[in-house]
Amino acid sequence: MLRFFCPGCWSDFIEDHPQCPKCGLRIHALLKSKDYVGKLILALNHPEQGTAIRAAWILGRLRTPRAVEPLRQLLEATQDVYIATAAASALGEIGGSQAQEVLCAFADHPALMVREEIQRILAQTVPEQPKGDADEREDCVGARAGDP
Repeated sequence: MLRFFCPGCWSDFIEDHPQCPKCGLRIHALLKSKDYVGKLILALNHPEQGTAIRAAWILGRLRTPRAVEPLRQLLEATQDVYIATAAASALGEIGGSQAQEVLCAFADHPALMVREEIQRILAQTVPEQPKGDADEREDCVGARAGDP
């Protein structure tokens, strides 16, 4: 059976509603106001694990810097190691200094699987600045690249 979800409160319904009967969010209006990336960003918080993981994977493949902050928020909020690992992988795919800073901030994540993914990504990261201009990102990459 097809299920519909409110992207505000994540209540599910068996019918498509223009407005959420639980929280009152104007669902159709919200979705019409979002582009593809915006809808994927909303899906990062979907209650179905597979949907959130798939949204993170697609955002990583699109390499959209706009997704860095929502992925950071997801890494911070989720207790699901698979979702957190997908968020870290997506940040690695997106790349850039902002994504690298987020990965460095979560390099000591409590979940081993997430830590290992972040360490793998950081070990592959080539610092963007020359060695003489060390900054926190290079320190993080240098420190993590040699970790077991």
